Amino acid sequence: MFNFTNQTASALLYLDPGTGSLLFSVIVGIVSTAYFVVKDLLYRARTRAGLLLSPASRAALRAAREAEHAVVFYSEGKQYQGTFLPLLQQMARRGLPCLYLSSDAADPLLALGLQGEHGLLQTECIGSGPMAWARLRTLRARLVCMTTPGLDVLQIRRSRQVQHYMHIVHSPTDKSFNRPYSFDFFDSVLLNGPHQERVMRELESLRGRKRKDLFHIGCIYYDGLAARYAVAQARASAAAACARYRPLRVLLAPTWGKNGLLARFGSRLIRELAQGGTQVTVRPHPQSARSEPELLQQLRQDSASLHNCRWDLSDDAVDAMAVSDILVSDISGIVFDFAFLTGRPVLTLDFEVDKRGFEAMDLPFEPWEIGSLELLGRRIGMDDLPSLQDIIAQEIGSQGRAEQIRRLRSEYVCNFGHASGPAVELIAKLADLQPQPDTLIGDLPAAGAPA
Repeated sequence: MFNFTNQTASALLYLDPGTGSLLFSVIVGIVSTAYFVVKDLLYRARTRAGLLLSPASRAALRAAREAEHAVVFYSEGKQYQGTFLPLLQQMARRGLPCLYLSSDAADPLLALGLQGEHGLLQTECIGSGPMAWARLRTLRARLVCMTTPGLDVLQIRRSRQVQHYMHIVHSPTDKSFNRPYSFDFFDSVLLNGPHQERVMRELESLRGRKRKDLFHIGCIYYDGLAARYAVAQARASAAAACARYRPLRVLLAPTWGKNGLLARFGSRLIRELAQGGTQVTVRPHPQSARSEPELLQQLRQDSASLHNCRWDLSDDAVDAMAVSDILVSDISGIVFDFAFLTGRPVLTLDFEVDKRGFEAMDLPFEPWEIGSLELLGRRIGMDDLPSLQDIIAQEIGSQGRAEQIRRLRSEYVCNFGHASGPAVELIAKLADLQPQPDTLIGDLPAAGAPA
């Protein structure tokens, strides 16, 4: 705003913090894009001027620069390695070339590019923020695959040199609780099952969007998770066989934010679970440590006197799942991971879910991940907390619960434990790639336990 005084004709320009932040982001984005454009132009000029050492080197580098990539995978960071590692392994087994980009310098998958032969797997850390967005906007590729939603909505924009953008759904939920327009502008989406297709088609119809290609492939991160869980379960069974006494074990693993049960019920729920000698493991969502650290600190202080309560902040949940008899949660994705891997029941807190700011706000039906919770285990409210121990005992002793869970998994998660193979077959077809059996490099090594 302009502020005039009677004494002077000076004007003071005022920018509120939100507008200033937006303008700063726009300016940095423009500068970052200009950086890559100028760098490319300078590189072309140097090459044309013959400043490289030899004609052969000149030709090789020019070809590498001008040739498009067949397949590009983009990851926001190491938290998504559970999805991308099986895909990279399948690409390697088939001798298919690809470029893996990550915004996380600590992403272990970046090191895999140094272990491939024949140049089939290339990796590159592109940084985060405006630098990453600018790099993605200058890609040349037939097919770009990403788990990041919001293409052409937020910062990640299409490159004119990319023929096809694919979104990979990396969890079994129906995606109703993604931000609006998360999937609208992708050319195709890899789905887990029919519940996700229902949401995609409904949103297309509501918004008049072009119908994208939807492929039922499965939840790719279950490939590695199921294998690791089998090892953890065998270890847990051996330890249990040697133990004289094994208490009932409850895993408390919620989502984060306004729909998380730690934010809603906190210490009271932890104390009720710890009654009667039950061993309670509290495993907060990884995002909680970044978004609500004060809450976690207060809850840890409140539960410090409970000898049978421990906190698990490790990267991998398989060990905690393998030793737990039951899970208590909310709408977190671990609800389905736990049920589908272990076949054991899940108790979920029954409260009104806040749909504001999510795709669910526009949908005329209840999200699948809420409606299906009753098949995984009993839904409980605050009035049930005094009888929580009895409810847990009833659920663990239920004869039909495991069969309900098995049927739910069978119907809504196709190719359970082996989805990456069909995914790569489809990716190769869309990118017009043929397997090269004479250049197979075998299995890439594991890069650590995915989060």
